[in-house]
Amino acid sequence: MTKKTFNPLNDCFVRYFFTDKGGEKVLLDFINAVMISADMKTFKAVEILNPFNLKQHYKDKETIVDVKCITKNGTVVIIEVQLSGNSKFPERILYYWAMNYSKLLKKGEQYDELTPVISINLLNFNLNKKSNNVHSCYMIYDTKSERLLTDHLQIHMIELKKFKFKDNNLPKDLNCWLGFFTTKNMEDYMSEIVKEKPIMEEAHKRYNNFIRNQLMMSEYEKKELYQYDKKIMLADERRIGRREGKLEGIKERNYTIAKDMKSKNMDIKLISEITGLTIEEIRKL
Repeated sequence: MTKKTFNPLNDCFVRYFFTDKGGEKVLLDFINAVMISADMKTFKAVEILNPFNLKQHYKDKETIVDVKCITKNGTVVIIEVQLSGNSKFPERILYYWAMNYSKLLKKGEQYDELTPVISINLLNFNLNKKSNNVHSCYMIYDTKSERLLTDHLQIHMIELKKFKFKDNNLPKDLNCWLGFFTTKNMEDYMSEIVKEKPIMEEAHKRYNNFIRNQLMMSEYEKKELYQYDKKIMLADERRIGRREGKLEGIKERNYTIAKDMKSKNMDIKLISEITGLTIEEIRKL
């Protein structure tokens, strides 16, 4: 009997895993793994700002970010899992970052009250096809001197389709975490990884709590079905678009041929038979 695969990128699971009661330990370790990979300062503690609530989760289908927390020094960290994207995805991420940054300043407060907002994005698609980098960090630099304008904007893109466990240049901690989010066999992966990274014992415990909860697994299945249907629908739309484009191209070609034949005073009925255009369409050429 084959083992049923589990999708760790399911948004219901991600939100539960990081933001349900007690999730601060695994959340902090994941964030610090990303920071170490980008040569940034790590954090000592986090406070979750959007704790997991199953009832709110399945009522709110369009939550802006999956995870939102604040560190001990006031830095806000937002985490989003995105299964598909397009050329405008960077603008979308920047917009979400801006929304969270603008909320930091209350009416009457000065700009020195603002703190950094870090956006971490787990992408299950290739955003930059020209690069093999799994993890990229974007900030605001001067194009000539490379001087950093401010550290308040920090956007991390992690392209999971490029990730290969044990075959990359990522630091150990981030490698372990990305292995967790991409594994096809969670049990086998956990039995191997806990020897290298003790915090994964807590990760394994949270995973087990999730899969043993019927209500959460029911919501998990709904999300999986929704994503599957969405994937099929997008594939159908692309296929229809290609077919319609091809047919449109054939028709344009036939218009050109008919116009040329008409200019040579060929019989309109014959032109219609050859090109498939109606006599009325040919007369209008």
